Amino acid sequence: MVKTKKKTQKKSSQPLKNLKKILNRGVKNLNLGSFWKQQKTIIVPIAAFLVPVLFFVLAGNSKPAQVILTVFNKNLLSLEETQKFTKGFVTSEILPDQEVDITNLKDLGSIYSFEITIPNQGTFTSYITKDGQFLFPSGYDTQEFKDRVLAGKTSLEEESEPKEMPKNDRPQAQLFLMSFCPYGNQAEEIMMPVVDLLKDSADIVPRYIVSKNGDTYSSLHGDQELNQNVRELCVYKYQPEIFWDFLKEINADCTYENADSCWTGPAKTVGIDINKISQCEKQEFSSLLDQEIVLTEEHNVSGSPTLLINDTLYQGGRSAESFKQAICSAFNNPPQECQETLGDEVGAAQGGC
Repeated sequence: MVKTKKKTQKKSSQPLKNLKKILNRGVKNLNLGSFWKQQKTIIVPIAAFLVPVLFFVLAGNSKPAQVILTVFNKNLLSLEETQKFTKGFVTSEILPDQEVDITNLKDLGSIYSFEITIPNQGTFTSYITKDGQFLFPSGYDTQEFKDRVLAGKTSLEEESEPKEMPKNDRPQAQLFLMSFCPYGNQAEEIMMPVVDLLKDSADIVPRYIVSKNGDTYSSLHGDQELNQNVRELCVYKYQPEIFWDFLKEINADCTYENADSCWTGPAKTVGIDINKISQCEKQEFSSLLDQEIVLTEEHNVSGSPTLLINDTLYQGGRSAESFKQAICSAFNNPPQECQETLGDEVGAAQGGC
């Protein structure tokens, strides 16, 4: 019996140990006979309360015990506890067997923010509730939107018509992507008939979302995606007329796990100059990526896909017809092609990387 009690005590919580110390000190100083006579009206209700509480606590992992402990343990995680807990959860449940760094924890009031650095992929800002119950890999800071609402520049009322884009003679649409983000790949496929329709009157330009830490570049889905981003930039620079055909073949045949060996097959299929693109990848790697980083930071782009038309964020549906209408609305004088209908079906889920 003694051994059983010792094991049970080891399992009990720290608050229980403290409670026992207090009770033990009180027992040593009591004259039980006179005290009971004088204070029994107080002790009886206290005992009536403590007995079931102690019973449930000593029950260890029982459901009633967990309920009691939840009620009496409302302490929130400190920054130090959050760092240890978050790293343990991420390396155990999200990225097992992968070394990550959890840094730059900040108290944002209702939640903590932190930065998670993943080797060969980059550093990302994530969030966790102060009780440690919910962890959010990413989030949106709504302060700028709130400021616009308060300044009367943005309405919370739904608009019946899409917001019109700024106009010029030759609109530019920039589609920000990661080469193996599934949502970005779907947006590429949706944009292809729009490119075929408007290629002579508008510029539809691919952009790539990458990050840089010191002299090291990274892409969300790893090094092979990073390399493929550069190859696609090279193809767009030197053989733009077959760029979208190349993307279609890449999307069908390659992944972020095999792109370095896979890309030459699609390249041969559509007539890419493999030697030229390989040379570009080696010689222009940094300059091309630095250009993309400047543009993504300038436009505050973080998600794939993101579409800007004349440097204005597009927030409509994802279908070829929706993309076409948005670009056509940015012409001073829309060309005849804008009267052609490409279909209203939504071609991709409203998600992103």
